[in-house]
Amino acid sequence: MYKILIAIDGSEHSEKVLKEAITIAEPLGAAITILTVIVRDYLPPSVSIQFTDDVWDTVNANLQEEAEALVAKSAAPFKEKGLEVNTKVVFGRKPPSEIICEEAQEGKYNLVMLGSHGLRGFREALLGSVSNKVAHCLNGNVMIVK
Repeated sequence: MYKILIAIDGSEHSEKVLKEAITIAEPLGAAITILTVIVRDYLPPSVSIQFTDDVWDTVNANLQEEAEALVAKSAAPFKEKGLEVNTKVVFGRKPPSEIICEEAQEGKYNLVMLGSHGLRGFREALLGSVSNKVAHCLNGNVMIVK
């Protein structure tokens, strides 16, 4: 069975990726996994140093809840088409590109899809382009949707 990993972050480009993925997955009857990555305990050091463990627990629980809702909502159109869909939220301390590449290699996906741009801000400035890094770390097929 053809397997597609779709990495999303809730950005406008993620919406475009999901629409493109349906057009590819439906005729193939592909199995879909929708993945979002949360960088755990991530804030600039000047801010994060002021957070207690209890505050971090609350922040991370809220991020987890939002991420679960995002992947569930994103899976709905695929399920309506009768496709097999799995969702996955990964908390990590590694850059999202590394986690996406690890997931893609472990899951032996035929295609990895992600947007050309994601959520912007301080995190992107530190990590560089997630899509660019994913395209270069995988030996398999990567589709970057603009």
